[in-house]
Amino acid sequence: MRVDLIYTTPDYLMAVWLAGHTCHSPKAPQELYAEPVSREKMLKLADFLIKAKHLSVMEHCSMTFAVSGVSRTLLAQYSRHRIGVSLSVQSQRYVSERSDSGAVFDHVVPPTVSASPEAMEIFSKAMESCQDYYDRLLDVGIPREDARFVLPGAITTNFVTTLNLRSFLDVYSKRVSVKGAQWEIRELLVEMGRLLLEKESWLKPYLGSDLEEKR
Repeated sequence: MRVDLIYTTPDYLMAVWLAGHTCHSPKAPQELYAEPVSREKMLKLADFLIKAKHLSVMEHCSMTFAVSGVSRTLLAQYSRHRIGVSLSVQSQRYVSERSDSGAVFDHVVPPTVSASPEAMEIFSKAMESCQDYYDRLLDVGIPREDARFVLPGAITTNFVTTLNLRSFLDVYSKRVSVKGAQWEIRELLVEMGRLLLEKESWLKPYLGSDLEEKR
C-alpha cells in the first residue's frame, strides 16, 4: 500500500474560521477575510464548532489522496462512504491483468493467511488459478470487461480520492475509532490521518489518540 496526500485546501483553519464566522457576523466574508485574526482565535472557534457538531463549515476543507497497491476488497469497503467522498479508480475494463511472463497479478495477502504456511499454500494456488483462468478467457476471445469476473478481491488496484474534512472525520470514526473495521482499510485511514496531520497539526486532538493506538 502506498498513500500520498497530493493536494489540500491551503489553510484549513482560515477556511473554517471564515465559514464559521460568516454564519454569525453582519460583515461580508470578504471583510472578515481581510481582517487580521490570531491562530488562537481560529483554533478556539474550530474546536467549538467540532464539539458542537456544526460540521458543515468543515466541508470547505478538502484533501486529495493518491492510493496504490490496495485490494479490491478494500475498494468495495471504501466506496460505501459516498457523501463528500469522490473516487476515480483504475479500470479493469481498460487495464489488462494478463500475465505474459508466468507471474501472478499483484495481490494483497491477509496477515492471517501469511502467518500460516498451510493457508499461504492454499491462497497462492487460488491466485495462480484465477490468473490462469483469466488468461485463458482472454485467449478464447472474451473481452477484459467479462474476463475480469474471475479475478479475486485480493487483486490490487489504484485510485485517487478527494474528501472534505467533514467526510474524512466521519470515515475515520467508522474505520479507525471503532472496533470491527478490517485491518487493511484501517491501515489506509490511519495513514491518511498521519499525512493530514503533517499539514494540519491542529487536528491531532480529533485524530491523535486513535492514530497512535492503531499504528
